Amino acid sequence: MDEDNQSASHRLAAETFVPMMVEAFHDGLREAGSLSRWLLATLVAINGAAGISMLPLKFAIGAKLVAAGAYLLGILAALAAAIWSLYAFKRVSTSAGTMLGYWLSVIDDGARVQALEATMKRHMDQAIGARATHLLVFLSVAAFFAGCAAVGWGMFAGGEYQAG
Repeated sequence: MDEDNQSASHRLAAETFVPMMVEAFHDGLREAGSLSRWLLATLVAINGAAGISMLPLKFAIGAKLVAAGAYLLGILAALAAAIWSLYAFKRVSTSAGTMLGYWLSVIDDGARVQALEATMKRHMDQAIGARATHLLVFLSVAAFFAGCAAVGWGMFAGGEYQAG
């Protein structure tokens, strides 16, 4: 009788988790695509536009180089974040496939392996909440503001723009 209860418990767990894994996979796919488009369309655009718009301004060449370097760093960080998010999605899809296979085997009276479940959950959590992507996005935004600060400093330090 205990074996029947355990089998029913495994079947219930599998029937509960399989749809969740499929939904998580589809959510991850949409999120990775959305994040990549957002990063490429927004962060690259604002850093690129800022870099191009400051070129005709007349201010110290040193400040101009610092600003250009900051904007370039912002572009590269945004592209790296987009690439990293695609890599993270690959990890999600691999983990989702493994988890789906695992739960399908459990549903057919397979044994549950707590250590494997914990490892798969950890991999999913790491892939979905990738700190590297967040760090690179922050770096891109910070580089944009550093470039703006360098342009402002160069314009006002050169004496070209003074309150009058």
